[in-house]
Amino acid sequence: MIPLSWYLTFSFMMIGLGAYGMAVKRNLIRVLIGAEIMANGVTVALVALSLYMETFTFTGQALVILVISVAAAHTALAMVLMLMYNSRYGTVDLGRPGIQEEMQSE
Repeated sequence: MIPLSWYLTFSFMMIGLGAYGMAVKRNLIRVLIGAEIMANGVTVALVALSLYMETFTFTGQALVILVISVAAAHTALAMVLMLMYNSRYGTVDLGRPGIQEEMQSE
């Protein structure tokens, strides 16, 4: 059986990769993908803990279902906001010159 530390290391790597993607990328779609990778890392950690701890069995599975439903709602809301941003500025790129000035002038 695979040790718990491997699962937790994998989940922390996923969380770190998602945080890096959210911090560095300037495209709204890539930022959303980074957030989803972070949510999947949390889900992996919860499932691993529910497998290895007897007292955490049902709680871990219930939390995974909660994380999945919140991630679905988060994705739907983020897609709506991306569509609104795209219709207003004509792009989903956050690093485009001029957008910061337009947003500050309002």
